[in-house]
Amino acid sequence: MGAPIRFSTTDDPREWNSLVATSPGATGFHDWSWLQLQSDVFGWRFVPLVVAHGGTPIGVFPVLLRPGRIPRPADPPFPFVGPLVPAEHLPDTLRAFRSWQFRHGVPIARFDLSPAVTPSEADLDRAGAEWTVDRTYVIDLEDSSPERLVAGMNRNARRSLRDAERNAVAVRPAAPGETTAFLPRVLSESYEVRGVPSPYPEEIGARIERWAADRDDVYIGAAVVAGETSGVIVALGSQPVVSVWAGGTLREHRAANPSTSLYHDVLRWSLDHGHTAADLVGRVDDGIARFKTSLGATERSYATIASSPLPRAARTAAVSLWQATQRRS
Repeated sequence: MGAPIRFSTTDDPREWNSLVATSPGATGFHDWSWLQLQSDVFGWRFVPLVVAHGGTPIGVFPVLLRPGRIPRPADPPFPFVGPLVPAEHLPDTLRAFRSWQFRHGVPIARFDLSPAVTPSEADLDRAGAEWTVDRTYVIDLEDSSPERLVAGMNRNARRSLRDAERNAVAVRPAAPGETTAFLPRVLSESYEVRGVPSPYPEEIGARIERWAADRDDVYIGAAVVAGETSGVIVALGSQPVVSVWAGGTLREHRAANPSTSLYHDVLRWSLDHGHTAADLVGRVDDGIARFKTSLGATERSYATIASSPLPRAARTAAVSLWQATQRRS
């Protein structure tokens, strides 16, 4: 029998980030400062678990919980926040985590696996995980060039770039105050067009702007149409794969086609900074999927897991109840 998986907590951002950096599945959403920022914004409790095998740290397991008498899982409006451990230790880590939940009174936890973490269905089933598959879109930047970025787009996206140039669209680094003003507007419009309110508070733009100040691993670009700011986009570049987190352009400027230019600038920035790929983060709906594939992205799947230490029948019922509650919230 192999050495057991053990968990401990850390309060050292350097230890956490160094372990994150060793994983091929690392994303900007795993970084200590990002998790602390979002926990502060939403009032979550961030439990930074260090995963050890045979006494040697092998990875991290970020746990995000809503406070309360019975801790409930947070439901982050960004993906991929889950365990980063070597593939051969993932099933044992998931099993050990259920024991941790039992000891700490956490009946349900929800987390994702990074798209680069690809366990087999058999491994997930053997680990006793309740899981579903979601999708994201990734653009490979290895051996790419500015010319290949454009060549990798479909005909409509290339035409949008040309149209944007004719429509006096420009993309530049966001000016002071623009992220504060425009990010909440873009997020609100993006969610409301799908019939749901934005999960982000109005202060999200100001919080992101302060957090990103003086950092060289965060991209925040603004699209300008005939001198008028039409939107912003934020990408996290602390890991080899850039996570294009959130943003876009306001619908009132749609006729000028600024969105393609804004995303293209993120890709140029990612390429210029030596990143291996850019993850456009999520599928959302068919229209967004078509837009992301038009930029040259390919679909990648990732697992969303609901973990519970309860017996199987009770676990299935509890997970179903939690999922129904999330749909109503």
